Amino acid sequence: LMPAVTPPPAAARRLRRLTVLAVVLVVAVAVVLQTLADRWWPATALMFAPRWPWALPLLALLPWLLWRGRRLLPLWATGLALWVLGVAGMNLPLAPEAWGLGDGAADLRVASYNMGGVKTSPAAMAELLGRIAPDVMAVQECDADVVKGLQPLGWQVAVGYGSCLVSRHRIVKTEQRDQQAIWAMGGSGVIVRYTLDLLGQPVTLVNLHLETVREGLAAVLSREGDAAAAMAENLAQRDLESLLARQFVREAQAPVIVTGDFNMPVESALYRRDWADLTNAFHAAGWGAGATKHTRWHGIRIDHVLTGPGWRTVRAAVGPDLGGDHHPMVADLRLSAAR
Repeated sequence: LMPAVTPPPAAARRLRRLTVLAVVLVVAVAVVLQTLADRWWPATALMFAPRWPWALPLLALLPWLLWRGRRLLPLWATGLALWVLGVAGMNLPLAPEAWGLGDGAADLRVASYNMGGVKTSPAAMAELLGRIAPDVMAVQECDADVVKGLQPLGWQVAVGYGSCLVSRHRIVKTEQRDQQAIWAMGGSGVIVRYTLDLLGQPVTLVNLHLETVREGLAAVLSREGDAAAAMAENLAQRDLESLLARQFVREAQAPVIVTGDFNMPVESALYRRDWADLTNAFHAAGWGAGATKHTRWHGIRIDHVLTGPGWRTVRAAVGPDLGGDHHPMVADLRLSAAR
């Protein structure tokens, strides 16, 4: 590298000021996301918006800093780290297996997949399952005919209530949470609880598809009507469905897995209130952003695999593109509860 050029005092002050402003911007966005999302509607809109634009001021300053402001590089690097961890939500896992330690043995591979919009056949679906190799897959917006067609291929299948379960293990019981309260507010959330026989051990898996924020965001983007009122109404529906789902999970007796399209990132106040006490498999053993829902401009992680006491996550990753706008979330779990 060429030696740093000492800038004139005015230019140095300007560069320092711009660097500080870029870092302060990242800090402000991170604080808003982590404290106000799903509490204040602009923060909720921010949570579902692309995160990468907030790094652009930092990236634009880098050539100037390398040329004339290398003493500011530690501050710049701090701002970039805050963006990576606090805004972009990049994950560094805690599970030793994610770092190449431990034996990596798992008892159950779980996948959660919103297949809405995917046009396929039972044979093609079986081929997709072969690529993921799950022991059990919870499906949202499932094509019931396609999933039923997997039964002759050796899969255990439960279809109904707007969700499906595909399993290598026997499905003992299926229970749906009453939707009357959800319908009364115009929602369509799905909450279904399954009991599986895992080699003689009963295991509970709850499959969720909670209300989307789409209608609220559409009001914001269209700038028609009262966007704040639309977001508040949408939040009330999402709040109710999350509370009902959490109550249904608490009623389960066996070691619990909660999967599905939550339609909320982990920064959501609803997620922190209702789900943060469970272990997020991707947090435990996944790398990077883990985006499961993809749009033209960005990806966001709104599909989760969560576990209660008795489970340990060995591996977690986003599965392959299967043709829709969601990618499956896949987790390898070890059952530590007494059998």
